[in-house]
Amino acid sequence: MRKMTKGELTKERIFKSAKELFYQQGYNATTIQQIADHSGTTLGSMTYHFATKDTFVAKIFTDYFASISDAVKENLYGYKTINSFEQHFYLTMVWYSALLTDPKVKNFYYEITISDSLYSYIFENINHVYHEFQSEYHLRIRPIEFDALLIADFGARRTLARYFCEGKIKMPVEDFSILTITNTARCFGIPEKVIFKVSYEALIFFRNHDFSKIKLLI
Repeated sequence: MRKMTKGELTKERIFKSAKELFYQQGYNATTIQQIADHSGTTLGSMTYHFATKDTFVAKIFTDYFASISDAVKENLYGYKTINSFEQHFYLTMVWYSALLTDPKVKNFYYEITISDSLYSYIFENINHVYHEFQSEYHLRIRPIEFDALLIADFGARRTLARYFCEGKIKMPVEDFSILTITNTARCFGIPEKVIFKVSYEALIFFRNHDFSKIKLLI
């Protein structure tokens, strides 16, 4: 294994400190200066690696998604071949489980959802996934309609997450995960029988495997 450089070690230390503070204090209460102090670096050194708090958010969720994706692929190995919609459903089950089970993580997620800190990250990554849905199921959606559906879906997910965190939607996290992705599927016109079949298979897959080691923060 390649030895990390001094700069890489500093960046990793800053990133770890940010996650610890976000977990303990939340997103809004944590300042850039606090992260620098906690990591034992100067503000200038810290902002060289992470210019803003949203830069931390992007890396946190990039790493989080990669961990989920790797875990799902590992558990699916030799099990079955799945398409992009099925994969997205399986990933979503794990995604919300780790986000909404721990109260401190849920508070962090709520704060960044309200502030739109996740907007660019989600919007850029989900565009490609939904185009795969369109191709696989031969959905007749014009480009201008697709863009509108993408915006509507993001808005719906954001509002659902906000209401769930506020306690206005009362249901198990598993059910919330299924609600969120099935709402997306219906918006894009994926057949109802496909949605039902995949939702059942994703739930069984999620319950039969242990994803508890996957953490967003600490």
